Amino acid sequence: MKKLQKDWLTQGLIDLEYKKFVVLAYLQNVQQHFSDKKLYPDLTELRDHYESSLRFRNRKGTLSASFPKDATGIDPESLTVRYQPRQEEEDYMAEIDSILNFALPRFGQTLTKGQQMADELAANLTLTPIGMLPLRRDEGYLFLHWTAHSQTHIYYFNLSWTGLALPGFTFTNTSQTTTQPLRTRYIDSVRKGIGVTYETLKLELIRRRPFLPNPATFMVESKRRLPLEETLLPMAERLVERQVLE
Repeated sequence: MKKLQKDWLTQGLIDLEYKKFVVLAYLQNVQQHFSDKKLYPDLTELRDHYESSLRFRNRKGTLSASFPKDATGIDPESLTVRYQPRQEEEDYMAEIDSILNFALPRFGQTLTKGQQMADELAANLTLTPIGMLPLRRDEGYLFLHWTAHSQTHIYYFNLSWTGLALPGFTFTNTSQTTTQPLRTRYIDSVRKGIGVTYETLKLELIRRRPFLPNPATFMVESKRRLPLEETLLPMAERLVERQVLE
């Protein structure tokens, strides 16, 4: 199972054994991606599942109160009607409890392993400004480079995008976690050689894209060869976000 739906807990058959199969199949796929050093979007989605499951359990009392109940009599002291939950609602909530008790610790354990791996891999990354940084740093270019390789991937980034289209750009967002998402758009891949520096690459971008005459430009270098789309780019986006927002 590649994805776990947001409403997996209440979707389909509410049965512990069935939900065990669903959860384990999902986590097996996530763990395989982590083994391949592919962290995103699995790490973000797993955190969302863990937190939403916690919220559901914390709101369980409110959900139970919304179910219809049967009147069982009148309290002679308070003169109020006594109600009792219907058996099917009690069984439903008991099954939900069992499913959450099974899923939450497994979500938590896998999330911890994924976050630990993310921290370890982040220690292999360095963020370096290219040239002088402008006062406005929320728009510019991002260079991604592996230490032992000559190839550099170039992206346009924008942190405060308002929906106004720039010439030739269609945005994607691989971060998916921040309130001000840093959006990136792939531009090109180049091989560094004699006479080709990051400064000359920046100048060439300015020449080719005059609508951005003074771009904030960063280079993120990785000592390890990490998967580009699933790990290096999302982690680089987070580094740039923190740098820009400081």
